[in-house]
Amino acid sequence: MLTEAEEVIHARTAIACEAATGLPGTFSAWREDGLLAVLATAPELRFLRTISGVTEENLPSAIRLAGASCWDGDPPTLVLPAGLNPAGLVPDGVRPIAILPLTGLAASDADVDDSPDIDVFLRVLLDGYESGGVVTEFIAAEHRDPRIRRSLLVHDGVPISAAALSPHGEGVLLGGSATPRAHRGKGAQARLMAHGLAAAAREGRRFAVATAVEGSPSLSNLRRAGAQVHLRQAFRLG
Repeated sequence: MLTEAEEVIHARTAIACEAATGLPGTFSAWREDGLLAVLATAPELRFLRTISGVTEENLPSAIRLAGASCWDGDPPTLVLPAGLNPAGLVPDGVRPIAILPLTGLAASDADVDDSPDIDVFLRVLLDGYESGGVVTEFIAAEHRDPRIRRSLLVHDGVPISAAALSPHGEGVLLGGSATPRAHRGKGAQARLMAHGLAAAAREGRRFAVATAVEGSPSLSNLRRAGAQVHLRQAFRLG
């Protein structure tokens, strides 16, 4: 299941890279020897520079790819499944991935707008992220793409939280989602997530995938919803 989940994440990242065409820098997502590689040259987006889909069998290929010239001297992060700890690589934290089976979900939420105005959606989303610069431009470009499904939670006529998802085969990718500071603590993200998961289940999707920072409210929401969280290990070349 972890392999399928990483495929879903990579498919969504490929959409984001395509949508970012026109922003400063180079964005690319490709497959090589069973590996899933992502390149983003903007320094602020270095967290995107990864090689995933790594197994014990293709680990040597992953290490060779990490040392290739395409990274221009700034090697990517190797994201490995837990338990795969190769010698010669330097640990660099964890990259959690949450996988949630879509069974028995039938909830809907009358306060969710599934066809929001794109500018209103982006305003709420970006207010919640509280980012800036190239990161904000990248997020905005990704979420303007027509392949991304956008939703807003509306309270008393005011949009208070935003969430997006994208379908990929039998899976669906949850992301991004954010609630502006003034509206946090009201369960908005949990409601939007439940709404999106139920819609995906009705379409026949088998599982949902999300990434989040360990210890974050987003990951806590996913765990409460029944997600299995894999704490993938991040490494860099020594």
